[in-house]
Amino acid sequence: MPVRVESLMRKSLVALMLVAGCGGAQPAANRSAAAPQGAPAGAAPGAAPAASSAGDGPASLTGLWEGGRADRPDQLCLIEKGGKTQFGIVTWGANLDSCSGAGLAERDGGRVTLRMTGDSACTIEAEAADGRIVLRRADGPGCRDYYCGHGARFDGAAFSRKGAGEAAARKATDIAGDPLCG
Repeated sequence: MPVRVESLMRKSLVALMLVAGCGGAQPAANRSAAAPQGAPAGAAPGAAPAASSAGDGPASLTGLWEGGRADRPDQLCLIEKGGKTQFGIVTWGANLDSCSGAGLAERDGGRVTLRMTGDSACTIEAEAADGRIVLRRADGPGCRDYYCGHGARFDGAAFSRKGAGEAAARKATDIAGDPLCG
């Protein structure tokens, strides 16, 4: 049993170090004062926002995405800055095992590629459609052995948008309860 706790603590510390760079600090003068934008008025909950090319606009992935169990939700936060999209992610598996990490995201239409920027290679292929992001495949040695505990995986996790914009993204928390994109 002590090995499991030690392993979880070690992975928690690694995850905290990795996600620290997700949002990055920025001068107060550069922070957006605009309210987060969501789906069009009258849209059904979880509906995909309308198309736009603006960084925090409706077609943007910037925001908080959640899935999994209500008492321990999987979370994905995305923040677009300067032509790059930073992300932080936590998924939960059996026995409180989890996966967590941070990196850069690229979007090509409905395809989203999440690349961890930590010490071990992990690339996650995802699909974004109808107000959801579904993780289809996680490739690389770090996806299972470095970023995930024994009973957790990235593959198959599904997220629905819970809030649009940078302010919503900053509400996501890591496995220790600290900001995931902070």
